[in-house]
Amino acid sequence: MTEKINRPINFRPIMLCALALMLGVILFRYSPTLGVWTILLPIIIFIVVGSIFFFFGSKKNRVVTLFTTAICLMSAVVGIGAHAISVDLTSASVPQNGNYTVVGEGTEISYKEGKYNVGLKDCVYDGDSGCSLFMYGLEQEVGLYDVLSLNCYVIGVDVEQGGSLAYLIENGYGAMTNSVKSVEIIGRANSVAAHFKTKTDESFKKVLGEDYGILAALLRGDVSGMKETVTVFRVVGIAHVFAVSGMHIGLIFTALSFILGKIPIAKGVKTLITCGALVFYSYLCGFTPSSLRAVIMCSCMAVAKLYGEKYDGINALSESAIVVLLLRPTDLFSAGFILSYTICFSIIILAPPIKNLFKFLPEQFSSSISVLCASQMAALPISVIFFNSFSIISFIANFILLPVVSIVFYAVVIGVAITLILPINELIALFIPQMLIIGIKGITEFFAQIPLIIKVFPPILALVYYALILVASDFVNAPKKVKFSCVVIAVVVVLYTALRSFGIIVI
Repeated sequence: MTEKINRPINFRPIMLCALALMLGVILFRYSPTLGVWTILLPIIIFIVVGSIFFFFGSKKNRVVTLFTTAICLMSAVVGIGAHAISVDLTSASVPQNGNYTVVGEGTEISYKEGKYNVGLKDCVYDGDSGCSLFMYGLEQEVGLYDVLSLNCYVIGVDVEQGGSLAYLIENGYGAMTNSVKSVEIIGRANSVAAHFKTKTDESFKKVLGEDYGILAALLRGDVSGMKETVTVFRVVGIAHVFAVSGMHIGLIFTALSFILGKIPIAKGVKTLITCGALVFYSYLCGFTPSSLRAVIMCSCMAVAKLYGEKYDGINALSESAIVVLLLRPTDLFSAGFILSYTICFSIIILAPPIKNLFKFLPEQFSSSISVLCASQMAALPISVIFFNSFSIISFIANFILLPVVSIVFYAVVIGVAITLILPINELIALFIPQMLIIGIKGITEFFAQIPLIIKVFPPILALVYYALILVASDFVNAPKKVKFSCVVIAVVVVLYTALRSFGIIVI
């Protein structure tokens, strides 16, 4: 018997707006090449698509179709405008190439091969305010919120130059330097986030010594203190626990919901406290796109619960994407944004059907497996394309370590809160996370010795793979035979990339 499909795709109007906004951001990125087509293309696309749905769709939905098309077109234009404003603000204060004494606050720190790459904001060039500066290859150890004074040769960035320089301006930097003659830490930012980092780092160093960066990264998403240790976690595929995202925000949201549920105050006040606490935590972590995404989604869940409405994950994800991209449109091109949203979308649409396959297992067990499978399926191609590797052992590593990491996170939050409020020794307050982190590091180092790494996943094949799992998901209403066929082909694609990575086949 043939299955009747009434609605091929489970689109949401807000999702269409988010996609249209992304289209606008992408079009502006290529505006130097597209020229006037930057504006004409979205107009043509939405006229054609709107006409198809208007003339061949349901007559009773024609007004809705026209309205949706108009909103989507406006969203695309907003995306173009938001990206243009972002680039103009960055480009407005780009200095001329030359030697400068630059003073700025460290806002982004990464460590690679014994050197630091540092992003500076609120920069002053020879006494004049200017754009943010990105600095490559600094040998001196620096940290977030340090105020640095540099004597260096500065190169101004032009968005039309392309390559790595265009990448910098897309990330908010109007200038760069890899020729630093001298650097001095002259102070520290006077902010709550800076003081929080100082206090927690001091506590973590007393407990774990050189490995303090693991706790700092888990709590605040700052991996600079981990140095080369983070590489081991990346190899195993567990480094995502150091990017403050859905897991961290979700754990805090769950804890706050439980605690506030025991307090006899108005529901509106509880919702306000919960959302405010989540935003504050995201601030302490630098308002990263992954943390903002999770905060917005959890806030939508809290508001929906307040008004007795059904929470919709796709709507919440779309709303968070709109907010994040309006604040910083260029995040659309970052690996972190792409990976974060792809995994979250995959969990929403893939976890339910996968969970049904394991319904014979206990609820908590089947839920964990489904979320892990969905996230790993989504992460595979992106990890290979952006980071050149994906560990097959990561599923086992995540299944074993994620529950422990959740316990460590709660223990760290409680321990830090105790040390901030009460005069209790850090070795006592953080004893549990100290022991667990030592165990997690040991297990991770063991898994890192297993050489099952996929290093090849051609972008074209990645698009085919994502199309297959999309059809197999709950997002597309296709016959079961079609879904099963897509799953089989997707598995074959993964096997092909694995065998090619292992050198078994060369085609």
